[in-house]
Amino acid sequence: MRPRTRRRLLMSIMVSLGLLLMAEAAVSVFGKRTLLHWQAPVSRTHTGAPYLPGNPYLLWEMSPGTRTELGAKVEVNTMGLRGPEISKGKPPGIRRVLVVGDSSVYGHGVHQNEVFSHLLNESLGPSVEVINGGIPGYSTFQTLNLLELRGWNLAPDLLIIANLWSDNNFDSFVDKDLISKRSAFESSWAAPASTLLQKSALYRWLDWKIRLAPRAEEVKKVGWMLGRGSAGGHRRVEINDYAENLHTMVRLARSQGSDVLFLALANTVDLGVETEGAHAWPLYREVMEHIALQVGAPFVSIKPVLEASDTPVSDLFIDEMHPSPKGHAIIARTLENRLEGWINGVAFNHIDKEVITKTWDDPFARGEAPPTGAGSAALVTVSGSVIGAPSGIPVQIDLIDLDESNSGNGNPMVGSARFDHVDTFEMPGPRKGRFAIRLYLDKEGDGPSDGDTAYDFSDTPITATGSSITGIIINLQTESVELR
Repeated sequence: MRPRTRRRLLMSIMVSLGLLLMAEAAVSVFGKRTLLHWQAPVSRTHTGAPYLPGNPYLLWEMSPGTRTELGAKVEVNTMGLRGPEISKGKPPGIRRVLVVGDSSVYGHGVHQNEVFSHLLNESLGPSVEVINGGIPGYSTFQTLNLLELRGWNLAPDLLIIANLWSDNNFDSFVDKDLISKRSAFESSWAAPASTLLQKSALYRWLDWKIRLAPRAEEVKKVGWMLGRGSAGGHRRVEINDYAENLHTMVRLARSQGSDVLFLALANTVDLGVETEGAHAWPLYREVMEHIALQVGAPFVSIKPVLEASDTPVSDLFIDEMHPSPKGHAIIARTLENRLEGWINGVAFNHIDKEVITKTWDDPFARGEAPPTGAGSAALVTVSGSVIGAPSGIPVQIDLIDLDESNSGNGNPMVGSARFDHVDTFEMPGPRKGRFAIRLYLDKEGDGPSDGDTAYDFSDTPITATGSSITGIIINLQTESVELR
């Protein structure tokens, strides 16, 4: 290369480098809002769950605060997890257990001190800290990103994976079509480059503007308790994606020095309660058990434990799938017994070779056994429309139990859902009994309170027949409810 050409090339490189440094400095100063979006901190908007603000990496998340859901007090810490505040650094001499999953792990409908993770935290003693990482409606795709954003920062010594129900559900969206990965570089060979680039403010700014912002616009705000219209005919997470996600969780956990345990929860149908349509979830439980065996991780199935408890099913669940306080207590005792050796320093068995060797065939995905009804076949829903709801004000719909035999029950609700706006609604409902609708206009977004406008339609009872109920019209203008 000629000296002159070499000098020109060197000058071009220096000019380009200078421009990049100037752009880096400018973005660091003037692009702070965009850089914060890329970082995805926990939403500070105080809204009452189960209405949850949107997040491009998580689809939705929980905002910090204290509120009441289905009559149960809920505390969400500044990490967006249910429970008390967690120290950023793990205290010396403490072993941490992180439990991940959806609403059954979160403790939907039960008080904070009744959730199995809290009970386990109490029973395992002061040297073990159990953290509830369950988020309502979370699939394995969402949980993987939650671990990347926040979970691994907690330095768990044990990861309990209980993701099942949300993955197998049929819905109007498929998770991987909407959710964004934290990095554009997915493959392991590109990981070092990704780690290096993420240190650049310019890279993070461009990554948000070009790749993530359109997704963030799509996600916006998502209501967990359905509320998105009718469920569709696609699994939220296809069965082989589910298997791969479970493998990825194991691989990442072990790379962080964490043990892994799989927890397979149960529902009322597993215990013999009749339901409409085919059972869509056993295949996913089978995959979880197969992978646990393949990677040498313990597999704890709750179904046989509940069956052996000789406890009536109605006492084990608050609805078709969410454990009652008694159900949570049994889950906690089961885990306590299984973790006795681990607590005493006995490591779980590991298998070094973690390769997916089986391709799973899902007959539901092939259309050979389509489920009946919305979402999970175990779910009975109540749906309809609302007339006259003002825009911009969150709406909460409660289903109030009118069964006189339950008059002494401290929790009169048999269903509840929250929406950022509502024209049409769909929400879990009771399978039997009589109920009425109560609707709140939650102006402050902090759950029903004395200052909120409330509509009580107790004079229009609705009878649950074991099937989903459609065509309910809630007219706030005439203050009436009609069932068509």
